[in-house]
Order: sequence, then structure tokens, then C-alpha cells
Amino acid sequence: MADILLREEDLKFASTMVHTLNTILLTSTELFQLRNQLKDLKTLESQNLFCCLYRSWCHNPVTTVSLCFLTQNYRHAYDLIQKFGDLEVTVDFLTEVDKLVQLIECPIFTYLRLQLLDVKNNPYLIKALYGLLMLLPQSSAFQLLSHRLQCVPNPELLQTEDSLKAAPKSQKADAPSIDYTELLQHFEKVQKKHLEVRHQRSGRGDHLDRRVVL
Repeated sequence: MADILLREEDLKFASTMVHTLNTILLTSTELFQLRNQLKDLKTLESQNLFCCLYRSWCHNPVTTVSLCFLTQNYRHAYDLIQKFGDLEVTVDFLTEVDKLVQLIECPIFTYLRLQLLDVKNNPYLIKALYGLLMLLPQSSAFQLLSHRLQCVPNPELLQTEDSLKAAPKSQKADAPSIDYTELLQHFEKVQKKHLEVRHQRSGRGDHLDRRVVL
């Protein structure tokens, strides 16, 4: 299905389908094992699956970030959110960010919330969540995420004598078989196509500006 969506010419349909498939991936009990496989990306098979899903998920920026959260690719999630500054924020976009914040509070992302306790080793997770917070208007989702981030402890208060003696723990290493720079370029390319189609439909095909419209 992901391969089919990658070749889909109706970009609006592709975006809607990606959103639906992402919801199924994140919430279906039948896909528990698949989520665990994607969460760690320990095998070449899981890494290839992530890349396959990612390329199709790029039709929808917010679902792409949620896939990165699922796979613990927090630095790439942060890089994607930085690209959102070039996107035109629409009501639909904000609605999807709102839903993502709600999902973060669900059991599926329990591990992500617990990782907020390890501030030093998960800086990009915290920065990505703050990035989402900056995108949101003053809404219930904003308050929900803001309250969650207020629970992030001061790393200095968590230090113990043992932790001070221990060698610093490294962050999760990027999978060597995944070219994240190429994936980010693919994201930009797909969003540019969405821009072109959106402007063609509105009769502005000859007056494209630099902002990417979702």
C-alpha cells in the first residue's frame, strides 16, 4: 500500500490515505508487533520498512513526524518540524498537530513520555515537542503539551553520585543503512509537488512563492 501511495498522482487523496493508515498503525492492537519492530529499527528489514513508509508518509507532514516519534528518530523529527516554518499553516494542519498531541498522551507513546526523564540523552525529543508547542495556538492541545513539558525534570536535580561517576550514556545511534539527509530531501520534494498542485487548482501556477502549502 505504501508503495502504491508513493506513485499516487492524486496528492490530496494520498495525504488523506496516509493519515488513515498512520492512525491504524499507531492504534490497532493487531499491529503491536509491527510497532515494536519499528520502534527499535534493529534489523535491516525494519529499517527498510521505515524508509518505505516514510517516503509515502511525506504526503502528510504531521504523520511523518509521528512516524519519527514511533521509531525514536527524534533528531529527524526535530529537523522536520524546523521545515514546518516554510509551510503555510492551515486549519487542517493545526487539527492534525492537535491530534498528534492527543496521541502522545496515549499508551502507545508511554515509552516516549518516560524518555523525557532522561533529559541529557533525549534533547531532540524535547526540542521536537517544544517545536510542536510553538506551532499550536492557545488551545486545549497547547495546554496539554505545555503541562507535559513542565513535568520534564531539571537534569541537575536527577544527578546521583553513581551517575556522576558513570560514563555519559550516548544517544540512540542512527541506523547506518538509513540516509536521513536523503529522506529530508524527499520530504521537501513531495511537499513541493503538493505546492504546485495546490496552486494549479487555484489558478496560481505561474505565481508560486517560496512557501509550501499543505
